[in-house]
Amino acid sequence: MRLIFLLFIIVLTKSYSQELSYNYFSTSSENLKDFLSKSNDYFSGGNNDTPYFQSKNGDLYIKFYKSTGTIVTFDFKSQNDYLKTLNGIRKNAIFRFKYCTDYNEPIVYNYQTTNDNKVRFDYNNLRISVEYPSKLNSFLDSNSEFTPVFVCVSKGAYAYHTNLKCEGLANCDAQIAKSNIKEAKQYNYRICEICTSDE
Repeated sequence: MRLIFLLFIIVLTKSYSQELSYNYFSTSSENLKDFLSKSNDYFSGGNNDTPYFQSKNGDLYIKFYKSTGTIVTFDFKSQNDYLKTLNGIRKNAIFRFKYCTDYNEPIVYNYQTTNDNKVRFDYNNLRISVEYPSKLNSFLDSNSEFTPVFVCVSKGAYAYHTNLKCEGLANCDAQIAKSNIKEAKQYNYRICEICTSDE
């Protein structure tokens, strides 16, 4: 009797948990779409180019978008499932940098999978966004030198920051200026180590 009860609890926990494996984020958008379409765990709608999928228990909503390439958003209802999923991403993907350009906005954590999917999330919203490689995205990446960054305009400053809320900028006792990567590098600034740490 105890064994049956234990099996029931395990199945129930598994069926109602929406922690996603890392494979959801590291596969191609077409493979993800095919998997979700064939899965009995999701309802689907939309059209073939921009479908959406909702888990049958209602805890997860997955939406495909077209922008400069394919983007997929994963919206969670459970913070616990969201944080477990983020841990899987943090363990498996390559951390790139933290990004924030406004004090009123959350810090966005940017990761990259081995097949160049860009995975982004913050800790204020229960959403993970995946941007898949495309020709236009590759072109935009090749022009990333114009990405906004922040520098402390003081004599001893040596780093540019992708995160306006960076602890390194908090130590700045001079003006903080908005620049871009290209200009910052011309002044021999290098990227901040804090901005490139996912701690």
